[in-house]
Amino acid sequence: MTFTGRTAVVTGGGTGLGRAIALALAANGAQVGLNYSRSREEAEATAAEIQAMGRRALAVDVDVSDPGAVGELVAAAEEALGPVDLLVNNAGTGRPIPFDDLAAVTAEDWNSMLSVNVVGAFLVTQAVTGGMIDRGFGSVLNVASNSAFLAAGSSIPYVVSKSALVSLTQCLARALPDSVTVNCIAPGWMQTRWLERTVPDSTRELIQTGALPSVTVEQVAESALHLLASRAITGQVLVVDAGEMWRA
Repeated sequence: MTFTGRTAVVTGGGTGLGRAIALALAANGAQVGLNYSRSREEAEATAAEIQAMGRRALAVDVDVSDPGAVGELVAAAEEALGPVDLLVNNAGTGRPIPFDDLAAVTAEDWNSMLSVNVVGAFLVTQAVTGGMIDRGFGSVLNVASNSAFLAAGSSIPYVVSKSALVSLTQCLARALPDSVTVNCIAPGWMQTRWLERTVPDSTRELIQTGALPSVTVEQVAESALHLLASRAITGQVLVVDAGEMWRA
C-alpha cells in the first residue's frame, strides 16, 4: 500500500486518531495537510513529525463548519502540497450528557455537534471533490463511531451526528462518480484524551483493564488506510471495535 505522490488532508489531524492516520499516511508516502481549531501545539508537532519523515506537511487553524474557512484550508493545502487526492473527515466535537437527562441538552449542543461532525464533513468534501472528479481519482473517509449503531454514547446529539455521518457517506458514494470513493470507519473505545474527557471513571477503568473491548488508534489507522487505498470499496462502513458491538 503506497500513497507516494498523493496529497492528503486530515481534519482534526493533530491529536488522537487524526494524528495516527496522518502519520500513517505520511509513512506510506503522502504529503499531509492538517487542520486544528484548538490543538495548535499538537498539530504543529504532528506536522513536524511528518516533515521529519521527509514528507511535506502543513497545519492550519480552521473551523470546518465555516464554509469560507474550509475553502482557505483546501487552497492552502493545494498551494503548499499539491492537489488533494485523499480526505479524512476526522474533526469532531461533543459534550458528555447522560442520555436520560433530556433537559440538559441545549440547542447549542445540537448546533455545534451537527455543524462540526456532519456539516463540516460535507463542506470539506464539497471543497475537494470537484478537483478529484476532474483528475479522475479521489478517496474520502469519514470517521464516525460504533455509537451510531448502538444508540449509546457520550450524548444523544453526538450519537445522532455520527449516525448522520454514516448516512452522509452513503449519499456521497451515490452522488459521486466511481473514480471517487467515499467510505466510513466507525471505531469503538480508543485510548485517547477523548476518553479522559467524556467517559465516567468507572467505565474508563473497565476499558483500561480490558474488561471492555478497546482498540488502539494505530489499529484504526491501519484499517483507515486500507479503505483510502481501495478502488473497489465505496459507500461502506467498517466498524473497528474489537467486537464491542457484539458484546453490548
